[in-house]
Amino acid sequence: MPEHRAQLRAASGLHRGNGGAKGSSPLNDRQLGSAFVERGLITEEQLREALRIKVKENIPLGEALRRLGHVTEEDVARAIADCSGIPYINLDDVVIDPAAAKLLPPGVAERQAMVPLRLNEDNFEAAVDRPLSAQALKNIERRTRRCVVLHIASSGKIRDALARIYEKSMSAELDDGSAVEIVNDIILKALRLKASDIHLEPGEDTVRLRFRIDGVLQEIKRYSPDMLASLTSRIKVMAGLNIAERRSPQDGAIVFEDVHENFDLRVSTLPIVHGEKVVLRILAGYSNRLTIDQLGLSSEDYGKFSSIIRRPYGIICIVGPTGSGKSTTLCAALNTINHPDINITTVEDPVEYKINGVNQVQIRHNEKISFASALRSILRQDPDVIMVGETRDQETASISLRAALTGHLVFTTLHTNDAPGALPRLVDMGCEPFLVASSVSGILAQRLVRRLCQKCKERFTPDAAMLKSLGVTSANGDHPEAASWCRPVGCPSCFNTGYRGRTGVFELMLVNDEVRSEILRNGSTESIRRAALDQGMTTLRADAVNKAMQGATSVEEVLRVTVGD
Repeated sequence: MPEHRAQLRAASGLHRGNGGAKGSSPLNDRQLGSAFVERGLITEEQLREALRIKVKENIPLGEALRRLGHVTEEDVARAIADCSGIPYINLDDVVIDPAAAKLLPPGVAERQAMVPLRLNEDNFEAAVDRPLSAQALKNIERRTRRCVVLHIASSGKIRDALARIYEKSMSAELDDGSAVEIVNDIILKALRLKASDIHLEPGEDTVRLRFRIDGVLQEIKRYSPDMLASLTSRIKVMAGLNIAERRSPQDGAIVFEDVHENFDLRVSTLPIVHGEKVVLRILAGYSNRLTIDQLGLSSEDYGKFSSIIRRPYGIICIVGPTGSGKSTTLCAALNTINHPDINITTVEDPVEYKINGVNQVQIRHNEKISFASALRSILRQDPDVIMVGETRDQETASISLRAALTGHLVFTTLHTNDAPGALPRLVDMGCEPFLVASSVSGILAQRLVRRLCQKCKERFTPDAAMLKSLGVTSANGDHPEAASWCRPVGCPSCFNTGYRGRTGVFELMLVNDEVRSEILRNGSTESIRRAALDQGMTTLRADAVNKAMQGATSVEEVLRVTVGD
């Protein structure tokens, strides 16, 4: 056993830092980089670019390559495994021993990003996403009283596994720590569960902690009311807010350091009857891999949308309510067309996705930087593509429309319920109909539906009443061989919800001659809709039904998110 420990520690020392620790040596980076080059995943030039980003952002080399879109998390894990001599493991294929999970406390597992796998009298097997230091290994061996046998797994699967294993025990552990530890653990847990928002809500006799996961709020834990002051004060300190001010709303931001990367959190406090409610929005951080082929567009809409985002000029509007994924779609579109020979500049409030190679402007209300003023400055910066985070007023809309007419491609968002409603909305803002008709290339309306869990969903045949509620005449639709209706069940993998992740449903309307005619004669939303349907537009409800028929989502999700045509 001592020999085995020495080998493991030697291997762990080989790449300390490539899994997230600061200060990895150039030799280690070259070895890992060479592994990617030898596998044919990257070129030497791409490696040099990643090394520059690694130093600038103080992140691991593998993470830099992933952000650039050159490798996947699985590629990084396999390369680290090859270089360190620690075997790679796919956690999807592993059944985790509950006894091993009980041996490793949740806090230790979270801090080390370590998934307990199996144990026997001599060995404790665990998965990590990077080799551990000799001291960390020694501490784990002391705690488990066994020799630690490591495997390398991808970061994403490590996070998912930890969330499944420690869902309940993490909450219990939160009771025992200080405010600093509790807040850190709350944020870590939210990141592991891929939550988009954290809600800390004071009531008369309890404080409720809820996470928004896949668009739905889920209660995670309840605290004693006497803990509220310390928890809110800790969050305010992290966000740079005034801890003495409890009677007025405040807004701030936190940069939270996880093992692998930094996350931006937007913080909002609101005085309510029983104290201060705090909401933390987890922003997406870097997202350089997401492109439009990953959004969930149908093959027909994908072809149309791919075409209009590559036009040299015109406006493309993404519409939908708050939380419908508009920012994600904008990011994917910019990633798709992002290239060194074009100048892309955005103005956003806030900057949710950071994209390498794109000039991003943050709105600063206190410094009087508005969408309109920033947009005027951007037009003097020789842009090819402009993204306006949201069109809120006539001034911003008019500047965007004229920019499109003068040879710029403009992306923006609007709050309308469907694609046809976006055009009358621009006219209602005070924009001239001829300007709208000449400038707008297309409108993409969207919603987010929860995906059925792939591990527990079950097939079924909908009855006549259900089909009628969906506006469908046959369970087989137009393609009997493709019909695969499924419903949620619930299992440990999806936290017994029956759903895991989300996908988009879309309504893409291209502005053709018929639609332009309706705009110029001040046509209603309904007349524009009829013109678009005549040209083959698929509605939000129809796209959602198609996804349910393919087994991607449930009938309940279709009815919850969309309305009948």
